[in-house]
Amino acid sequence: MSSESFIRLLSQPLAVSVIVCGAVAVALLLFLAYIDVKYYLRVYRFCRKNAEKSETRKKEFLPPVSLIVYACENAVSLRRNLPELFKQDYPDFEVVVVDDASTDETRDILNLYAERYPRLYSTYVPSDACALSRRKLAITLGFKAVRNDYVVVLDATCLPSSRYWLRNMMCHFSDGVDIVLGYTRFDMSSSRGACYAAYDRMLFSLRYLSCALCGNPYMGEGTNVVYRKSLFFGHKGFSRTLNLRYGDDDLFINEVATPQNTRVEISPESRVDVCTDDFISLWRMSKLRYCFTAPYLRHSRRYLFAFEQLSVYLFYAALVAMSVIQPSYPAVWGAVLLLLLWRGIMQTWVYKRLARTMDMPLLGMKVLLYEWSRPWVDLYYYFSARRRKEENYTWCRMKI
Repeated sequence: MSSESFIRLLSQPLAVSVIVCGAVAVALLLFLAYIDVKYYLRVYRFCRKNAEKSETRKKEFLPPVSLIVYACENAVSLRRNLPELFKQDYPDFEVVVVDDASTDETRDILNLYAERYPRLYSTYVPSDACALSRRKLAITLGFKAVRNDYVVVLDATCLPSSRYWLRNMMCHFSDGVDIVLGYTRFDMSSSRGACYAAYDRMLFSLRYLSCALCGNPYMGEGTNVVYRKSLFFGHKGFSRTLNLRYGDDDLFINEVATPQNTRVEISPESRVDVCTDDFISLWRMSKLRYCFTAPYLRHSRRYLFAFEQLSVYLFYAALVAMSVIQPSYPAVWGAVLLLLLWRGIMQTWVYKRLARTMDMPLLGMKVLLYEWSRPWVDLYYYFSARRRKEENYTWCRMKI
């Protein structure tokens, strides 16, 4: 554009509006880049920095540990996963399975494996237990049954990614460390059309893990987390959230986690895979559960990440406004295309590195489509949770 054309553009009545929209778009783009670098890429940098330590961890002294496995109608998963748990290269551990009144072959499988594995124990939740969270009761019974102070909590559908999973999770414990947060990946090998759900789950995990790395641990997931038995009973277990059906993982960690007593472990060998034939239903339930419990989370960054999603739409709205206000100037269209290209390259570049770090499928340009879809999907589950909010309370009967 010549200097005369630029001066003529500035003299237009709507030129100031175009400049303001452009400045807003650039500011939002810088904010989104800040979130990518500070939070999402924080996990990528952490994994690269600690990659060389995976071998040395196998030689360190490790304390005895107990595994609490929650099972509810998971006979198939127990048959597949229990033998893998006992293949862990760890000097001293036990497995306690808590059966939540299963009606399938769970008891038969536990009796069979108890003869094969001397370190396998089991207990159960009575079928007539009501007006309380059955999962919280099951985990509490598990804590009462375990013998060791260090306890790993996971589901029957969880399968460690390597035989060094326990070593990698436990090597962080020392004086003053009470909690280790791990990463859980959902195995999509048996699920069709689950790419978006996997993308959403990965970003969800990256948010709370990156916040913990930044010194603000505000939640964890009960599929790959370790904490001390003394910490659990010292805070009276789930006594503060007995009225809530959910929150056995995120709300409890939110109560007890501090920057000083919490560590993060996300190496490939410490990952846990959730193996299920109905990944989509599990993902939908996890979205609703988080919508139920999120208002109770203290010191979370959920408003920051909510504004991040809003910023995506504000950014594109600013670009549309620029194009509508001054549609006849090539310079305006050039600026719009340049900003779009910048955002597209940034998103695909960031996701590519995160996907390789977290062992997730590459999505290419689908990332931009998913970025557009995610706020609407979250709004859908937010309003769905509000319509069904009574289900989060233990006095309400669940809808089937």
